[in-house]
Amino acid sequence: MDENEKKYGRLIVYSVLFIVLIIGIGAGLYYVLFALRVVSITSSTIIKLVVAAALGIVAITFLGREIGSVSTKILGKKHGNTVVVIYRFVAYITLALILLAIVGMNGTELLAGGTFAGLVLGLAGQTVLSNIMAGIMIILVRPYEVSDRVTFTEWQFGMIAPVYPPKFYSHEYIIPGYSGTVRDIGLTYTTIQLDDSPLMKIPNSLMIQAAIVSHDLKERWVRTKYEIPAALDPDRVLAAVSEVVRKNEWVTQPESVRVTINAATSSIYVIAVDAMCKGNYEEPPRSSLLLDIMKAVRDIQKEGG
Repeated sequence: MDENEKKYGRLIVYSVLFIVLIIGIGAGLYYVLFALRVVSITSSTIIKLVVAAALGIVAITFLGREIGSVSTKILGKKHGNTVVVIYRFVAYITLALILLAIVGMNGTELLAGGTFAGLVLGLAGQTVLSNIMAGIMIILVRPYEVSDRVTFTEWQFGMIAPVYPPKFYSHEYIIPGYSGTVRDIGLTYTTIQLDDSPLMKIPNSLMIQAAIVSHDLKERWVRTKYEIPAALDPDRVLAAVSEVVRKNEWVTQPESVRVTINAATSSIYVIAVDAMCKGNYEEPPRSSLLLDIMKAVRDIQKEGG
């Protein structure tokens, strides 16, 4: 299937979904406004409501794309996404008010006839409503923003002790959660691109309860460990490793480099290297540090320890 066939296929799917959406809106409005006797409406009013709702949704969707594109170029991804979410929230509230005005509903009628309808809709859509309210709170509180790299875990979970091999490189704990880059914050879902590439959409009602660990850093501590044969002089190894690590391209604060002996047996001892490195990922600087450490140790071995 070529690209044009895919486009036509998507167009057909979108058209069918749009028709289903219009029918759903019409049925919903009929049930809420007529069957529950919120107001007395005619068939022509129902047609006006369906047309206004459909055109409103289409206009909000396409205008939202343009606003998102412009705001992203001017304000950047983080603030541009916030503008789009606020726009959508205000736009849909405005559309709802317009639809109420079409049927001539006033405040007294809404309170008198809409109590039961509100109860039914509230119970039926409590999950959706909780996601929307959580999305609004996320926008206001801003625990994370678009393009941030984060690890999130549900609040019921804490940090647990890792097993080999992570323990060898870690600070003696791991965080049970998902790590990735925030791509979009919507009214109902937050989209995160995980470190291993898949996109993950998480309901905002879960994200508002989650523990968020931000990795959006210009620099971070990186720990590296390496086993050294016991025959090599520890003082010489520590000095040589410290020197090469301070010159590493990833290290941003050479004076902060720490090289210590972390463990020892009769045949080996383990050195731990802590360095402040640029970026918010651990793997690239750790790999570079390990290469330098391996070369330094190999040079000492060639010289006879």
